[in-house]
Amino acid sequence: MDRRQYLLSKLAEEASEISQISLKCQQFGMDDRYPDKDSNKNSTKLGNELTDLWGIVAMLVDEGHLGFLLEEEKIIKKVQKVNRYYDYALKRGQIQERENV
Repeated sequence: MDRRQYLLSKLAEEASEISQISLKCQQFGMDDRYPDKDSNKNSTKLGNELTDLWGIVAMLVDEGHLGFLLEEEKIIKKVQKVNRYYDYALKRGQIQERENV
């Protein structure tokens, strides 16, 4: 395994950790904490994992393994697409809208 392969495995690891804490946020809430284990809220843990992911992305970019720039236009399009499918799921009755807590 070379450095690039190592960093890619770390990227996958961080993505997996984001997946795990995202599901915990969904199931137990953003403000939930693990009893008797640590005092960080799930939202804090999610933020930490996202930061870790961006750290690995930065390393891949800095070392020339990944040509990547955040593109505002693509982000806007993604937000619009996600919102369009959210609205569709609402209309289909597959999710329920709720007030922000």
